[in-house]
Amino acid sequence: MHPGERFLRFLDNRRQTFLFVSLFLILIGARAVVINYAGNTTPYADEWDGEAANLLEPYLKGALTIGDLFHAHNEHVIFFTRLLTLAIFNVSGYWDVVLQMIANAILDAAIVVAISYALSRPLRGGWALAAMILSALVNALPLSYDNILLGFNTHFYLLLAFSFASLWFMADSRAWSPRWAAGVLFALASFLCMASGALTLAGVIGLHLMHVACGRRGGMREWLGIAALAAATVVLASLVPHAPSSDVYRAHSFRQFLSAVFELASWPAPPNLGALMALPSVLFCLRTFADRPALSDARWFNVAAFGWILTQFVAFAAGRALIPVENRYLDTLLIGLAVNMTSFFWLVGSDAARGKRKIWWSAALAAWLVIVAASLVRPAHPLPGSMDLRRQTADVQEKNLRFYLATGDASYLAGAPLMDIPYPEATRLRELLDAPELRAALPPELLSRNSPSNWVEAFKRTFLAQGYIWLGAGVLLLIAFVAREACVRQFGRSWHANSTSP
Repeated sequence: MHPGERFLRFLDNRRQTFLFVSLFLILIGARAVVINYAGNTTPYADEWDGEAANLLEPYLKGALTIGDLFHAHNEHVIFFTRLLTLAIFNVSGYWDVVLQMIANAILDAAIVVAISYALSRPLRGGWALAAMILSALVNALPLSYDNILLGFNTHFYLLLAFSFASLWFMADSRAWSPRWAAGVLFALASFLCMASGALTLAGVIGLHLMHVACGRRGGMREWLGIAALAAATVVLASLVPHAPSSDVYRAHSFRQFLSAVFELASWPAPPNLGALMALPSVLFCLRTFADRPALSDARWFNVAAFGWILTQFVAFAAGRALIPVENRYLDTLLIGLAVNMTSFFWLVGSDAARGKRKIWWSAALAAWLVIVAASLVRPAHPLPGSMDLRRQTADVQEKNLRFYLATGDASYLAGAPLMDIPYPEATRLRELLDAPELRAALPPELLSRNSPSNWVEAFKRTFLAQGYIWLGAGVLLLIAFVAREACVRQFGRSWHANSTSP
């Protein structure tokens, strides 16, 4: 092997590690900055019911059962969120929502990097790098600040993790194989995160039917596998809990449902551009189907990813048609945007886009990216004001809870405006605060005590205080990586030209 070729291979073996680390640092840095600025130790909203009343109180009383871990929270069975809450409670020694936020930030960063890499695999060269980098960077925007600042919302991140793990194992595996079985288990796990996880296997079914149609699957074994997946989907959908309090948000007509689907599909663009946003993925799926690649082809995973995104649109539109594009759903919608963008990159970089076609495809991609960038300004513009409001509101809520706990004066709760307490019902909040077990488990700041002096508190302070350092280090490492890639490619071209010259 020529020395120049060995050098290129040495760099290539480590290039992905540099890229993964840089993107991971950017993602956790962006989230650490948000948590450090607007995060608060005071539990908020759903955390009082989902964690305090239904988990920590029975746990502290010694009455928690396995069944309680599967207890419905609205329409969801948040089994894994509850496990993480208990783990963090035992690590911190108290109800530590800030450590939950940090755990979610680390988890989300790892998930986004992994999904971005998986989506970029069908692409080649610079297109693959651009797709992975942009997919991760667009997710670094703190658009879904509700999830970042609500430690309880781990299930939104775990839904992505388990669902895409299921797609990874099942996209290229034969029915009833060990990989297929692992994918089914991950799909079941996604149902134990959110109700929309019941449709994870529906995306897989759509993919496998495409395989059958193009001759890549067949026989009784495969058909029985598809039938089993369909039966499992029906069973999971039937197990979704009914929450009467959420009925007002549901789709009450087919027209309302379709309108919500179109609004979700068009995000971040206006609803009248919905078809334009999803068109790249539709064309990508049609091209993949026409090419009839082998099951091992990486494109099938991206087809499955687009199918899964569509199932989430269906679930969100059916259950939340009144406000389909909620802040807490933006993590999923950002992954959908990454799927569409990667599809467009593949279309432009494919062999079919040559000559004059290449110019037209490139112009279309540039226009599409401009529309996306301009559309992202809309949800990003109010972010500073929203962060300030969340910070100020949390400070007032913490003050009112601290004064009530110190004095027992109910006016700090019942007499306060609705936004000045962290739960919509003052009477119910007072009941929870007066429970001896829960009161003892509250964050030290609410009880006017000093935080424990241990490694957990030191880790939290360091992690949050260094947010800009994580972010800056990630950006510098990414710049160095991109510069190195450019140099390596130039060196490779020069070496190739010299080695082939007479």
